Amino acid sequence: MWLIDNQCMRYRIPLLGNPSFDVTLRNKYIAAFGSACYISEANTFDCFYKTWQKACADAVKIAELAGNQPYDTGYTCQPVGNGNYTLQVGADVALYITINYQQAPRETPLIPVNGTPTEVNGPYRNLPEPGKLGAGRRFDCEYINNNGMNVNQRQRILEMNRNKNSGVIHSDLVGFTWPCKDNDVPKTCIEPDVLLDPDDPNTSQYDPLAAEVHHVVPAKDARLCPWGTNSNKNAAVISNKLNKFLTNNYPPANEVVQINNIAPYSP
Repeated sequence: MWLIDNQCMRYRIPLLGNPSFDVTLRNKYIAAFGSACYISEANTFDCFYKTWQKACADAVKIAELAGNQPYDTGYTCQPVGNGNYTLQVGADVALYITINYQQAPRETPLIPVNGTPTEVNGPYRNLPEPGKLGAGRRFDCEYINNNGMNVNQRQRILEMNRNKNSGVIHSDLVGFTWPCKDNDVPKTCIEPDVLLDPDDPNTSQYDPLAAEVHHVVPAKDARLCPWGTNSNKNAAVISNKLNKFLTNNYPPANEVVQINNIAPYSP
């Protein structure tokens, strides 16, 4: 299910200092507030929350994290009437901060690899980009395949994979390892080379080895806001089992490195 709010209205807490450039301060906020905080594609750093209650609970910690006199505690957020909230932070009622209800900017799609923000540039990058390209979109735009038939983007990507591999679908992350469980016993899973073709009527869409077209940068971020696009550069063919793991986690650097090192497939 695609639980993406295209407006992505969230509650922003007013950080102190300049964490967009002060990496040490930025890391303090991330350590304290977790996935609420992120760098946007405009290179700004802020913390946005889905609920005002959680935003207010964290907002009282801002001054202390920034190295200032800590805010007074014990106060509760009060609605302003326009979607915003105020939180008293001192004995004087005039001492308050505002938690703004606003549109959260898109998180940067650049993934850190050895400290360098890196664009995903996968093996389907030579396929023309879809006409409707955007964050949070599925791989479902229309294409013409090699036989002149109308197919959606997902089918076209799978076709390119088959053509590259003599009619058989191969994983673009073969050998990738991740933590998993077998009958609740922790183990290490390894992505196989050959996958089951999802267009084969004998393949169940729920089979762990069924091939799926995966967003390397997930379609939604930790705040359920639009993030990864349906660019062909952001596509990879992997197993159902690995896709479930990666979809629920921030893209690991080794995934991006492996995907970017694959030579482009021919349309």
